[in-house]
Amino acid sequence: MQPQRPSSFKLTWIGNHFVIETILSASRWKLTLLSGILIGLAFPPLKLGFVAWFGLVPLLTVFSRSSPTEGMLFGYLAGVASNLIAVHWLTFNVGETLPVVFASMVAAVVYLSLFWSLIGFLVTLIHVRTGKGLLLAPFIWTAVDYAMNFGPLGFPWVSPATTQADYLPLIQMAEFTGIHGITFWLVLLNVLTFRICRFPARLRLQMGKGTLVLLVLPWLLGYGLIAKWRSATTDPQIRIALVQSNVGPHEKWDPERRNWVFDHLDLLYKVATETDPQLIVWPESATPTYLSKNQKRLRRVKKRVIESGIPLLTGSIDWGREAGERVSYNSAIMIDGGDSIATYHKIQLVPLAESSLFPKWVSFAEKLSLGNFTPGDRHTLFHLEDVPFATIICFESAFPRLVNKFVSAGARFLVVVVNDGWYGNTAEPYQHAALARIRAVEHRMAVARCANTGISAFYDASGQMTSRLEVGEEGIITAGISPRSVLTFYGRHGDLFTHSILVIFVLLGLWFWHREK
Repeated sequence: MQPQRPSSFKLTWIGNHFVIETILSASRWKLTLLSGILIGLAFPPLKLGFVAWFGLVPLLTVFSRSSPTEGMLFGYLAGVASNLIAVHWLTFNVGETLPVVFASMVAAVVYLSLFWSLIGFLVTLIHVRTGKGLLLAPFIWTAVDYAMNFGPLGFPWVSPATTQADYLPLIQMAEFTGIHGITFWLVLLNVLTFRICRFPARLRLQMGKGTLVLLVLPWLLGYGLIAKWRSATTDPQIRIALVQSNVGPHEKWDPERRNWVFDHLDLLYKVATETDPQLIVWPESATPTYLSKNQKRLRRVKKRVIESGIPLLTGSIDWGREAGERVSYNSAIMIDGGDSIATYHKIQLVPLAESSLFPKWVSFAEKLSLGNFTPGDRHTLFHLEDVPFATIICFESAFPRLVNKFVSAGARFLVVVVNDGWYGNTAEPYQHAALARIRAVEHRMAVARCANTGISAFYDASGQMTSRLEVGEEGIITAGISPRSVLTFYGRHGDLFTHSILVIFVLLGLWFWHREK
């Protein structure tokens, strides 16, 4: 049965009738805001991930009663509410003035909410035309979730799947589907819950049983997979020491404190050697200089590495030349005492914070960008005792496609270097750490996460956090990890599940559309 089109609403974009009638539909506004708030609250660090299991039901109710234009509007409103809560930490950036951080948050919310608007438009468009829009909602949401990985404005940080990171058994499906499979499951669960509410009482019990199976089955499978991977774990082969220096950004870049910063890092390196590691890691941009080009500082670090015989992996800014011009990179370098230094240049830069979105000839481009880095173009692997590994720099850990390319290139474990010091003890470092856990599960690969001010942690192949340093804590944690050479389904095939979802969505959409002609 085809749904009834809203009778009280006229599709007039220009004109007062659109605005007045929409505003007067107060119940829909309330339902929309409720969904946005619930999904926003489901993100770490709040332990409310379970509300995402039903948090979209109010919005789906709104979509079932809306035209495509309304769906676009209500979707955007829900996105604004959700993203305001999820990324509110943008306003706590200690590196910029209040107007700048406020503008950055507004820009982020305005942009990210467009994806919600697109979802609302597509769901309601298909629903009004075929009555199957809600059935296809999981496919649409997954497709849009996937699209957030691409382009210079890519920001998959706020994927609905991230809300489930605290539920270790539940996220085990990422081994097969990647993070987008979790998104599909979430939205499907919400759609079934919505249908239960709409079904006659005599059918609710049967529908409820199916929904309960969908909810419980991933947990049962997840517990089984956790047990499997923990039993399959071999004796640790590589010991890594993570140094959390707890040096804030202002302190680190103060010219008068530069010598102290290097003295502090040197002392922590010396202490780390006492834990008998095979690799010592400093976090992203740990050194307040172009370390590989600063011969005086480099000689000091090399001397310490040669004396201890323990290689150092550190985040550092770097520079080079492209097309005859000097450019800067956000980099990771590995120093082993030899003449050469292995270097990786960050590929996925933070929009505006690390790179400009405008051509250099645009006069105001520099004022709009907080950073001026150039992205790298090579998925460089480092080697430790002939074992290849990848270094993921900060924001890059939010991009499963990027990490998958490193794994496909031969990485056997992951080191994530992070500088979350700009945001202090807000939600940001907790959300960021949650992404590392999901990356570990996707590839069944140990992840060592080293942060300037926290959270530094080790994750095993099941995603379990085995040791941790809290936000604002100075210290060193050392643990043994087991490199893995066997690729998971996601490791071998990447986003095959997501691509299949896209194909199914297109085929079903065309079929439903054709049937209604």
